[in-house]
Amino acid sequence: MKNKFAALIVEDDPVAAAELDIFLGRTNMFEKPTVYTTVMESYRHLISQTVDILFLDLELRDFSGLELLKLLKNHPPVIITSSHVQLAIDCFEFEVADFLSKPYTYTRLLRGIHRAIQKQPSTDILVEDVSSKKHIFLQTGRASERFELNDILYIEAYGIYVKVITKSGVVVVNQMLSSIEKDLPTASFLRIHRSFLINLEHLNRIEPNDLWVGSFQIPIGLSHKDKVRQTLKNNGIID
Repeated sequence: MKNKFAALIVEDDPVAAAELDIFLGRTNMFEKPTVYTTVMESYRHLISQTVDILFLDLELRDFSGLELLKLLKNHPPVIITSSHVQLAIDCFEFEVADFLSKPYTYTRLLRGIHRAIQKQPSTDILVEDVSSKKHIFLQTGRASERFELNDILYIEAYGIYVKVITKSGVVVVNQMLSSIEKDLPTASFLRIHRSFLINLEHLNRIEPNDLWVGSFQIPIGLSHKDKVRQTLKNNGIID
């Protein structure tokens, strides 16, 4: 099963296309992207192949990049890459995910990718009462992977990704920490920091500023301290 996104880069500047290719490789979320330099080549590809995210320049060899969007009845999430900032308003009429003004940074690209991922159709395949859940499905690239809740030690925000630390290792998923938190039972999982969500079933040491989960030392965020202490009291973990 494929677990990475298929990207199409429509760009007639070879340097810009190569840089974007390198950036996408660094994310480890994408297959080797397909690159075209014209609207017509790209159109033929889009109507015959699955594309998860389209990276589209506006000034191409044959037509404007917006002409490509006009040709498509439905199109994948689009990230515009252009040096013509004045065209941004026209682009958003096509409900693009983001507009990146050249030159852009890797960090700025990651924000655009995150916005595009949010436009992907939901891959949730199980709906049940959160409090009775024994497992959860999380997005890993294009796939949904099953995680047994008892196996999860903690979950950490990691840029536009989230790292799920389990008994057997670390898995990177492409969902926001806040969205995952909503799907987890509050009796077992506690947000103790803006970047950390822990499984209380694996809590084995409590310090003034840190909690130990398994063999991992996790900091308690200053703004979370009161809630953490109250939750530990309510659960009978501390007096």
